[in-house]
Amino acid sequence: MLTPADMALCGLDPETLFAPLAGRKTIGLAVSGGADSLALMLLYAAWSGTKPRAIVYTVDHGLRPEAQAEAAMVAREAGKLGLSCRALAWTGDKPSTGRQSAARKARYGLIAQAMDADGAEILLTAHHLRDQAETVLMRLAHGSGVSGLGGIRTFSCVEGICVFRPLLGVSPETLATLVARAGLSPAFDPSNADRNYERTRWRDALPGLADLGLAPDRLGKAAERLQRIDALAIRATDGFIAGHAARDPLGIVRIEREAFETADPEIRVRVIERALAGVSGVQSFFLSRIEALAERIAAGTRFTATLAGTRILAEANTIVIHREAGRRGLPTASLAPGQSLVWDGRFVVTAAIAGTIGPATGLGREAFGALAGRTLAGPVAGLRAAPLVRDAHGEIAAIGGIEVGEGFSVEQIPLTSWAGNCGNRPPDGAVALVSPE
Repeated sequence: MLTPADMALCGLDPETLFAPLAGRKTIGLAVSGGADSLALMLLYAAWSGTKPRAIVYTVDHGLRPEAQAEAAMVAREAGKLGLSCRALAWTGDKPSTGRQSAARKARYGLIAQAMDADGAEILLTAHHLRDQAETVLMRLAHGSGVSGLGGIRTFSCVEGICVFRPLLGVSPETLATLVARAGLSPAFDPSNADRNYERTRWRDALPGLADLGLAPDRLGKAAERLQRIDALAIRATDGFIAGHAARDPLGIVRIEREAFETADPEIRVRVIERALAGVSGVQSFFLSRIEALAERIAAGTRFTATLAGTRILAEANTIVIHREAGRRGLPTASLAPGQSLVWDGRFVVTAAIAGTIGPATGLGREAFGALAGRTLAGPVAGLRAAPLVRDAHGEIAAIGGIEVGEGFSVEQIPLTSWAGNCGNRPPDGAVALVSPE
């Protein structure tokens, strides 16, 4: 347990750190057993305010023999602090490559399931100042734009979880000091020192960069400033989309070309990125490809292009973007009563009765008109990439967001600021149905 003197020595005030959690009922703490996450747990326990119910989640990835004992240590120390703990295990076969990424995805997936069961609203993680500095440097090296160079956000959505990072401005040395003063011996993961990983190489480079003036606090401050600029650009992009873009019930996006060509270049890039994300269900693109596409459209030429499972039609007055099956294909699934899922990263489908969902592959203009009672305004290819919902008897209940029967509701995930925004994520409990690779 930390004393007020411990926290004063380190310049940390739990009342300030955790103030954004006021009003929450249940939260989760991601604790691996390392010094950073143990410090997070200690600081939360020292918070004297009216606290939400907290559940500690620790994950045994099954990648090291010590992991089980480390999870047990976390549970033991959480109990001493009066906190509940759930130890989760990543079982089954592990990939031979990309283990860090796979482990991260598995960790968040396990925690998401546990949080749903526990009613936890938000997850606290122990990302700190050096993590932020490493992220900024990595993204700079990868050619990221303003949004990427803003680094890690205090709040964001990760694998469907709303994540809060209260320690982003705190150095790892400070957190290690807190843990030592509490008399705890943190776990050490040797993969954190493995130079086969890019993050480790940047971590090793930080002392030399600090000698040149690029200390973690400088990089962290730069990230904060870029986040402010990014927020302005997001609002401007939202405004452009609200005034000059629309998405029909089939998921086809149309952008006014004249307005696009006269917009600021940064806004043009963001509008195209947002449109592609909304049409494809993909959330990550090579910035250089987005920039090249935006420049080509702004030049005024008419053309057709494909990118990320979408088809872009740069027409005289309108930019039309629709989904194609592409390399990923389009998913199919059965729907159970009461089930909610995210189809193709684009549509949220909620079933009151049993049914199926898949692409509207066999429909044409005439069939669409007869079912929907309206004329198809876009390309047939866009229609055939929309979801088709059938009931248990095979009767069509919905085409995209057009409900032509009963028992199902279909909504599109909003275009406006939906990527990484906790306020615009799919409904709680919606299971993502991704396209097959």
